[in-house]
Amino acid sequence: MLNPNPSGHPGQRIEDTIMGILEENPNHAENLLQKIQESQIHHLEDSQIYSAILKVLTSLDICENESESIWKEIVENKNKLSHCMGRQVGFSVALIDYFTNINPKIKNPKIIDMKLFADTEKLILVDELTRLYNRRHFETALVREFKQSTRYNQNLTLLIIDIDDFKKINDTYGHTTGDEILTKVAKQITSCLRMEDTACRIGGEEFAVIFPQTNEEQAMIASEKLLEACRTIQLSGKSVTLSGGIVSYPEKVKTCEDMYDLADRALYTAKYSGKNQIVAYSNEKRSSLRFDANLELLFIMPDKTLKTISKNISVTGIAFDTEDDITLNESFDVKLRESDSHQEINAKIKVIRKEEVGVHKYLMGAEFLELSAEDQTKLSDLYTLHRYKSKMSTSVV
Repeated sequence: MLNPNPSGHPGQRIEDTIMGILEENPNHAENLLQKIQESQIHHLEDSQIYSAILKVLTSLDICENESESIWKEIVENKNKLSHCMGRQVGFSVALIDYFTNINPKIKNPKIIDMKLFADTEKLILVDELTRLYNRRHFETALVREFKQSTRYNQNLTLLIIDIDDFKKINDTYGHTTGDEILTKVAKQITSCLRMEDTACRIGGEEFAVIFPQTNEEQAMIASEKLLEACRTIQLSGKSVTLSGGIVSYPEKVKTCEDMYDLADRALYTAKYSGKNQIVAYSNEKRSSLRFDANLELLFIMPDKTLKTISKNISVTGIAFDTEDDITLNESFDVKLRESDSHQEINAKIKVIRKEEVGVHKYLMGAEFLELSAEDQTKLSDLYTLHRYKSKMSTSVV
């Protein structure tokens, strides 16, 4: 792991480091590699650094296995031009000459101040409210870190977090207060991260944190600390809470494309199984939390309504017994009723498991196809209620 560097900030892009060095000393671009290595902010191979430098200077995507040789050719071109001119030629001039005449990758170069270009680029990559990176940068950073992890056989963990009941905060206190909460959460997230971690606001009240060189256990500890820090944010005397889901490479995921989806699935489980917690994605068949619940289950059909009792339920589906021979893969509109709380949940389900356990008796399993945000909240409340009942019953002697 890297040691934090006070001159940088968590998740600082190598492009930002390069820009900072060039602003301090714009006339010695050829020394950038040495300066970046001395900063100890980025733990990258020379080829990766050269590729990033060329990207900043030219906006060209030069592959890593060519970047170092191209850099040396540009330095050599600078020396040749200086010799021919009888005076020192700037690195930028040699760079333009190289990419327009020697290795013509740029047809019509346009000169623009690099800081002006970088400031414009930041407007595209940084969330204006929280000053965290936005979803556009998140997607690029995740691909980059995943490539790095696969190339060097390193761990990588993605955390997706969401502020609990944020819509209620906006509805109750107004969007100005909601924005203040978002800003405070972003600051707490940043305060908990290492230099190599990347935090992004990826939409609404949802944030993402990329943990390089971090396995699931380490990320879980870091994520819990992050949630604990956010609980110090108070609103009307109550703590602001977050829910999160994590997934780790190579423990639970094999492709970059799946990382966000699986972390988001774990977030869904955390959200609708009590909130205010971190859940690690599980690739087991039944990865969502289940609880025993004898709820009245009504199947709404065009010509009749079937009634039965559920056996258990999770945020993704429900199991129940029935004497009706329901067709596998058939979809139904249903109502779930809880006697104690008088909660009623409307949903659309699809039967995905069917087992005959006796004469005209079947054990069925169904997944939720449609469940509104309001009904998801009711389901979360039911889970919390039944978990509380379970704890109470086990404590009675």
